[in-house]
Parts: sequence; structure tokens; C-alpha cells
Amino acid sequence: MTKLEDDIPRRPTWAEIDLDALAGNLHLIRERVGQGVSVMAAVKADAYGHGAVACARRLEAEGVNWFGVALPEEGIELRAAGITRPILCLGGFWEGQQQACLQQDLTPVVYRLDLIESLDRAAQAAGVVADVHVKIDTGMGRLGVRSEDVRQFCEALSRFRNIRVDGLMTHLASADDPAQEDFTKDQLERFQQAIDLFHDRGVAPRYLHAANSAGAFAYPRARENLVRPGATLYGLKRDVLPPNIEAGQLRAVMSVRSRIMLLKTVAKGEKLGYGCTFETTRESLIATIPIGYDDGYRRALSNRGRVIVRGTFAPVAGRVSMDLTLVDVTDVSGVSLHDQVTLLGRDGELSITAEDLAELTGTISYEITCGISARVPREYSDPATGE
Repeated sequence: MTKLEDDIPRRPTWAEIDLDALAGNLHLIRERVGQGVSVMAAVKADAYGHGAVACARRLEAEGVNWFGVALPEEGIELRAAGITRPILCLGGFWEGQQQACLQQDLTPVVYRLDLIESLDRAAQAAGVVADVHVKIDTGMGRLGVRSEDVRQFCEALSRFRNIRVDGLMTHLASADDPAQEDFTKDQLERFQQAIDLFHDRGVAPRYLHAANSAGAFAYPRARENLVRPGATLYGLKRDVLPPNIEAGQLRAVMSVRSRIMLLKTVAKGEKLGYGCTFETTRESLIATIPIGYDDGYRRALSNRGRVIVRGTFAPVAGRVSMDLTLVDVTDVSGVSLHDQVTLLGRDGELSITAEDLAELTGTISYEITCGISARVPREYSDPATGE
């Protein structure tokens, strides 16, 4: 950001990040999984849109054991911000990144022998032993060593003298779906078979982990000695956990707000917005809000979404455009220019959740939070922890 941009006032659109809620969610998860189980906070994808650095700082202060990122680049950002807890690169690393992993003390997930060989060479040259977590594909079908190949893979690992298998992991595909319980149990059984194969060959990783948020809440067996919560850390639950699982007092961490930049009276029968998809059925008061789909307020909310103004729900009128959204505030008593508008979060007795927006747009709650773009500034409840 340039100096000029720092000096000028921002448009009144922002995301509030409640770090106290984040900390509370971490402690609730700790209570749920019990003593003896470490917690790896998933802060990949900029902490699901909440701001990885600020969230990691608060979580580290609260005693979280590990951080999970997708890419070494994300781990390097955390190290540059002073984060010291162990960091697991869940997607592994790309060719040429092995030295950065060693220099930044990042633990990669591994599943390819050629990449392990490159890491082994780099570790040998640096005079260190590199920790890795081996991922087993027990049915997700993305990354990992196929279950039927585990024996051969484990045997091949013995030739790498500067590699230590510190963890063994898998990922559950459908732990949130009670109808897929048999599949999830089959995945856990395959994972146990892989653990046994490693143990038979004298490899006893310190960490065993299979549970994402749904697994951690719904399948005690999946917890092993490390869990990897993501969405539940940020207070997302309705489309994350099985419907029969009580989530406790998880609290949403993100709210998104803006302010009315223009009010105008529109006659009955006028059409508004791109494509003229909204037509007034009465004389109406229409507010323009400085937020649009480039900010992450999805175009699919056109004529379907609603916001909160002065304690009243007000519907989106017409198509959400790139930078602006129209709202029908005819029924909002006393509405004025510059009034605050809540697009996500709580305002008084009313709330709009990420799950609500996800249901309207045919997606999942954490795609909603991940999608709030970087041009929406994050404001943190604890300024000392923010950027």
C-alpha cells in the first residue's frame, strides 16, 4: 500500500474480526477433544479470510500447538510476523522450495518420493534432519500415498538418512455427513492399517492425525493425538458439522459492514440495476452501499440477499454489481445517509450468518469468508494483535 493510500480516508466498508471469539472457539475445541490431543489451527487461505497473521498471533498467545497452512509461502509469511509454533505445510512443497522449508523451520506433508529425495539432499547439505508428515490417501483421492502403496512407500523411505517421519496423517472426505458414516469408518480403518505398517518397520511418528473440524467433533477415534480444526475455529458450524452433533457455544469471528452512501426516492414501476431485474411495486426508498462482488459480496445474492439497517432486515434490490449494491430501505424507520449496514454478522437481535449466505448462493460458509477480498480492510478486536 502506498503512502498516499495510507493517508486518505477509506470508503466505509470493512470486516470486523473478533479475536476474543476466535480464542473462545479454540478453548471450546480443546475441551471437546480432551487432554492429550494437540490442536493444529488451520490458518491457510489467510485464515479462511480472517487474516492469518493476526489470527495466528492470538492463537499462539492462547497456546495452540501447531499451525496448518497450504503453502510454504503462507508459512514464510507467519515466520516473518514472528510466529514460532510448528507449522505444517498441508499441500507439501514445490520443486525448489525445499531449502526454504528448512530455513524457515516449516514441516512439509510428503507423498512423493522424488520430492522427499530433494528434501533429503537439502537437509544433508545443511547438516540437519528434516521432519516430515507422510499423508495417506484413504479415500479422499487428492494428495497422499494410496493405501495399497503404503508398504512399498514405507520401505523406500529407509534410504533417506536425513528425513524423519514425525507425523502420519490422512484426510476425511465425508465426516460431516451421517449418511457416509461407513465410508468414514473405512477411511479410519485404512489409516490404522497404514500406521501398523509403519510401526512394523520401526517407524513410530510422534503425531497421528486424521480429524478436520467434523472429524474432531463427530469421531473421537479420528482425533488420534492431533486434530486440525479450520471452519469451527472461525465459528462456522451449520454446514460444517453433522446435524446431530452439538457444537456448543462456537461464535462467528467475522462480520462485514458498510454504510449508506446515497438515498433516493424511486417511483412505483421503476426498474433498477443491471438487466433491469428489479421493479418497484410502490414508491420506494433505495439505498446504495459501497460494496460489490469484487469485495466478496456475491453476485448470486442479487434480488435474494438481505442486510440489516437500524435493526431491520432490508432486501437487496436488483443485481449486485462489482463495487455497489442497492438495498430497498423503504420499511426501515428513520433511515439516514451514512447509516451502518450489516451484510454479515449480528446487529442487535438480528443476524446474518455465513451459513445463511452460503445457503442462498449454493456454496459453503467458509467459501463466503474466504471470498471477502483484500480490498475490504480487516479491523481486529485486539489492535495489538492485528497487522
